[in-house]
Amino acid sequence: MNSLIEITAAEIQELANVEPKQASKRFELIATSMSDDQLVEVIEKMDIVTLTQINSQHDISCPSIMSELMTPEQIRDIVCQQPLYWEEKIKSNAEELMQHTFDFMTYLIRIQDNEEKQTAILECLAEDPAALFYLSIPFIELILGGSSGDDDEINDTFDDEADEETVGYSDWQADEEAHSLSIDDPRSLLALIRDRAPNVEKAIKNMLRNTGSDWQLIISQFASELVIQAKEKNQVTDEYAEVDDMFSFLD
Repeated sequence: MNSLIEITAAEIQELANVEPKQASKRFELIATSMSDDQLVEVIEKMDIVTLTQINSQHDISCPSIMSELMTPEQIRDIVCQQPLYWEEKIKSNAEELMQHTFDFMTYLIRIQDNEEKQTAILECLAEDPAALFYLSIPFIELILGGSSGDDDEINDTFDDEADEETVGYSDWQADEEAHSLSIDDPRSLLALIRDRAPNVEKAIKNMLRNTGSDWQLIISQFASELVIQAKEKNQVTDEYAEVDDMFSFLD
């Protein structure tokens, strides 16, 4: 059985180096003939670069068995590596970057089949400065640019209980239903974050408030920094090692 696990992991990893999309499809196909426990072992045999390649190229409109089975720590690590796979048009365009990061985080978080796993992922992301900022990108304009929408009642709902300026939710499901927030709306994901891990929502707001700059400039600066940090993490011997002085340019 160990031999089967190792052969399967090697096959997927080799394919991912050539064609990540095919590796993703191959993993989904193999999943039909293996148990979840076996698949978890296959995932554990893969390095973080391979996992990032596969998840970055997966069709995010479809469920991913790999994403469901990865640990919160593995998900955090692929989030930190994913900027290496940004296309130039994404890195250089604030709107594109917000949409891309929103789609990727929605794909990773909403696919989970229970609230406890979603909470664990969010809290794990918040422990790493790079991962926390990646998670924050979809909400930069929403938080620093003010609430959007023409309905005053909806804007009132988004007022933060502390400063009455930034976005906030008191009840995720009630707000989604009352204001018809779809899963492709960043406000819906922010509502889910507040419901699952309110401390993470506060960390997002605190990080962005402390930047004190134009939101488009912030995105540009952090996009460059995230790519640099991803490269540094990819080069260290220990793929899970911490990178010192993360985001020192904000000091």
